[in-house]
Amino acid sequence: MFKHLRLSPEPKKVGPDPSSISIAQLVGDASLPVTIKTINSLPENPKLRLYRTLIPIQVLAEFDINPRTWLNPEKQPQVRLTADAGTDKLKISAWYGEDPANEFFYLELADNAYNGIDLNFLVANNPLSPKFNTDVDDEGRDTLFGTVHRNVKEEERAMQAGLAPGQVRDGLRCSTLVFTHIETFLTMMAHHAITLEPMTYASAWIFERRGFAYSKGHQLMDTIHREFQPDGELHKALDGSTPFRQPEQWKTVRGRAWAIHDGILQVIDRKWDDLKMIKQVGRNARVETFPAAKY
Repeated sequence: MFKHLRLSPEPKKVGPDPSSISIAQLVGDASLPVTIKTINSLPENPKLRLYRTLIPIQVLAEFDINPRTWLNPEKQPQVRLTADAGTDKLKISAWYGEDPANEFFYLELADNAYNGIDLNFLVANNPLSPKFNTDVDDEGRDTLFGTVHRNVKEEERAMQAGLAPGQVRDGLRCSTLVFTHIETFLTMMAHHAITLEPMTYASAWIFERRGFAYSKGHQLMDTIHREFQPDGELHKALDGSTPFRQPEQWKTVRGRAWAIHDGILQVIDRKWDDLKMIKQVGRNARVETFPAAKY
């Protein structure tokens, strides 16, 4: 039904400005969208009651973390919530072991200018799997997921191990479950949609499968698919000139993603940027820019 859905470039406001919403209004009108900034103004305990619904119980249980207390069996904290009063975003991170830097789950949500919610960041990695240092270059600088610097040797190792660009470890394969929790949270807060910007071609494809549509960038995705077909310009550019441009890579999502990460879109005078996606709560847009794709 929503396969060919095209959305307006910017969503419309669906409620009053966040600053005008009071707790009293929220008690009186269950259909009024609640902003993250409003929730962040609450005392710590009610704030925690609301936000802890965002991490699936199954994900925490897999690493022996109590979903109610966020403690491990030794009563040590394994989850951190950052939702300071006066701010319009929240961050939740969970880690494995004693080092908080060893995060396996990270979620960041934020208010946007249209009384909606943006998904700024989502990570769900298996902390027990091998780590690939694609996040730092040879000089120890943050690669910002390969957008500023690159660690080509580690990227090649990660690709050979079956990872996609931007991944440092195997995923937990729980994105469907996580998005169910996010949508439940949005419903509780009376929001109708969530928006995001896909970091890579692979993540855009995954978000398509989770029901997202493009508010910006659908034409680019269609162009990429067309040009990766035999006789297309991207297909021709898979010439083996780098490890990320092998002839058979056009056949899979991950193969295309690595070629795009390697800058192959330059041959069609395009680049991977400024894509925006949106999902209406409870609806699957059924967008498919790579029909019958293999990951």
